[in-house]
Order: sequence, then structure tokens, then C-alpha cells
Amino acid sequence: MNIATGGLAPKGSRTELGANPELAKFGLVESDSVDFEVRTVHNVLTTNATVIFADWIDSDGTKLTIASCIKYQKPYLINPDALALHDWLLERQVKVLNVTGNRESVAKGIGDRVRSILRDALCS
Repeated sequence: MNIATGGLAPKGSRTELGANPELAKFGLVESDSVDFEVRTVHNVLTTNATVIFADWIDSDGTKLTIASCIKYQKPYLINPDALALHDWLLERQVKVLNVTGNRESVAKGIGDRVRSILRDALCS
């Protein structure tokens, strides 16, 4: 969609499946820390708003993201459809959006759903 992407990834481009150096092609920069928590807080702090896509809201990562948004007074939206996300982004004049949520291993099919919602919200 020709939209710049980026953010912070844990040291070693660590994912639940191990190192993924391909994250760099999406503009992700490695943190000095292997902790996912450092990445989560940094990505909340360095963006204008956060959208969370989660089938499992009670995950540690989702709870940390919400707590960080509240602590740093950053707007967040949970599980919007494309129209709601589109309108929310326009109302808040969001320039840099943190997109986060459950991993595919705990929310089967979430990647495809998120791509579809983002495409429809950002291209309308």
C-alpha cells in the first residue's frame, strides 16, 4: 500500500518462532533488549495512537499495551472494523499508528483479518 512501516523489535529480531531477520525489511529496528515488554512500551510511546487486534484480550502483551496507552495517555482502539478504524484515525488525525495484537499461534487467521481491515480502512 506504499505506507511506511517500522517500529522496535526485540534484540535479535526475536519472535515466538525464533530470530526473524526479515523484520528489517518492514523497517523494524532491533532493541538493545530481548524483552518483548521493552518493544511494546516503546512502540506505544513513539506513535500517535494504537489499534489492537485481539481474539484473546487477556494476554500479557495486550494487557501491557492497554496499560501503556493509559499510562502515557495515548488513544487506543480494540478490534475495530474497517469503517470504525478509518473514522477514528481521521478524527484523531493519526500520522503514526501502532498496530498490535495477538499472534497467529493464539488467534488463528488474525493476520489475514488484520490485513483486510487495515487495507479497507486506509484505502477508503
